[in-house]
Amino acid sequence: MITKVSIGSSFMGALNYNLKKLYSKDESQKAELLATNFASLKQQTIKNELRLIQSINPRLKRNTFHTSLNFGKDESVSNEKMLNIAEEYMKKMGFDNNAYFIFRHHDTDHPHCHILALRNRFDGSVVTDSNNYQRSDKIARELEIKHGLEQVKSSLESQVKAPNKDEIEMSLRTGKASKRMMLQELVGDALIKTNSIPSFIKSLENNGVNLLFNQASTGRVSGISYCYGGFIAKGQALGNQFKWGQVSKSLHYEQTKDFQSIDEANNRTRSAYPAGDNKHQSGASTADRMSIGTAKQAASNPEESKNTSRSNPFEPSKVSFETRSTDREADFGHGREPENLPTADQGGENHISNAPSAIASLGELLAAIPTTANMNDDSKKKKRKKDENIGLGR
Repeated sequence: MITKVSIGSSFMGALNYNLKKLYSKDESQKAELLATNFASLKQQTIKNELRLIQSINPRLKRNTFHTSLNFGKDESVSNEKMLNIAEEYMKKMGFDNNAYFIFRHHDTDHPHCHILALRNRFDGSVVTDSNNYQRSDKIARELEIKHGLEQVKSSLESQVKAPNKDEIEMSLRTGKASKRMMLQELVGDALIKTNSIPSFIKSLENNGVNLLFNQASTGRVSGISYCYGGFIAKGQALGNQFKWGQVSKSLHYEQTKDFQSIDEANNRTRSAYPAGDNKHQSGASTADRMSIGTAKQAASNPEESKNTSRSNPFEPSKVSFETRSTDREADFGHGREPENLPTADQGGENHISNAPSAIASLGELLAAIPTTANMNDDSKKKKRKKDENIGLGR
């Protein structure tokens, strides 16, 4: 099972993404609502409940947790089993006292569901977003074993990163592998056929691949990036075997012996990407100084630009581990205002069959708000007036 995690600030935008599928007339795009603890699907009712819950933590901006649980293409997962797994996943991630929705989607060739939850808890605390992706990855491995699911290697164990959806679609459409896939093949072949840093560099340069080593003035190397046809990827973006730690071991790297070969390779790479070489800054790594040149070259290749943002070592990714994706679902609607949300409860096939009890009444929730919560402006004015009267002896 692969998880794709997103943290955002627009719960209604993410909800709208799922509701559009829920009410879609296209059966291939239609979604099912497996569970929620919201009292209604009316747009205004949802907004009122959200406003009330968020008032407990008004300063929390990134309050929306949205993730998808993706099962193997050949796995048969009933709604009941999917809901049980989703609820267990939520609990392990800390979402056991939060407002949430769980939707099952049918728009891909593999079973998957989307979990949308507020990080605000009903008791006034907030679910941490620390190490989200690592925790999600670990929980997915545990659930695979417990529920007899197809087991996937964790990202830490995977030696070669699998192609993402856009890369697969591009390959099918054009008949060509993506630049990242080409790099994996070329670098992997060079690692097998060479046994030293100089021969490794020469082999790759003969095949159009430039290497950029993150080399300090002392000669120490702490990282490696691969440049191919305007596309640049850190070793980690290709897979564990392409990271400097693994490369240096397999090629018997010695700092003093290989200093000159690495320095010369870096100079040739900078010459191949001259735009980035004018941006030297104090404290910046070799890779960071080339970021602008890379961005310009990537922009000239629209087919690869979709993937560059995920593999480009100079641009942080929004997600990590198996959660990386340039899938059309990747942003989950975060940051977008809701459009065409239903204004009345829907009936018929969209009734919730497995939903837990609805959110507690608004009065109960208000009672749970700490007495130390910020007073509104009217209350503050009344308190100031009372204090002034006491001070004047009235």
